[in-house]
Amino acid sequence: MRFAFLAPTVLALVACSAGKLADAPDAQGPDEKSPGTVMLRLDLPSTRSFCDQLPLCAFSAGHISIATASGQSLQLSAGLCPTICSAQCAPVPCTAACPIGGGQPVTEVALTWDGSYVESGTCGTGTACFRPRFAPPGRYTARMCVTPGTLAPGDGGPATCTATGPQECADVTFDVPGPALVEVPLPAGAL
Repeated sequence: MRFAFLAPTVLALVACSAGKLADAPDAQGPDEKSPGTVMLRLDLPSTRSFCDQLPLCAFSAGHISIATASGQSLQLSAGLCPTICSAQCAPVPCTAACPIGGGQPVTEVALTWDGSYVESGTCGTGTACFRPRFAPPGRYTARMCVTPGTLAPGDGGPATCTATGPQECADVTFDVPGPALVEVPLPAGAL
């Protein structure tokens, strides 16, 4: 089974009190357009096994994070059934089923990123909400991580992932727009 961390779906919005990405270079328009798409991929050695122990209601683990050139992290997902910042300030109807947690194999770490991220904000009378945005063209850093581990069958329930070592990561700097594929191997020294 292959798992990939997916970029969030960009939703329409009307208004929000969230701030602008402070250190991003100027963009044409107010973060309304994708700067381009890049595929980020961490090459995993086929001679080792990796897994995640997912909590209840988690669709996947966040193996890839993205930061601006100055180190500001971008929040790539608003989570399950978020309230989008809007004049209505109402939660969207949530039809997503909450998956059961448990151990999952990790055979691929990849993300197709179109520059989308979300900012936290408030709307209405202080209701927490999220505002979909696009990062401007520029230089970014991706941190890609995976945990070595083995899966064991559960006692009538989901499998369990047991870590066999600490989380291992690789960092890569990339430009958007830039190459369509940015691929980095898991460092050879990591055990």
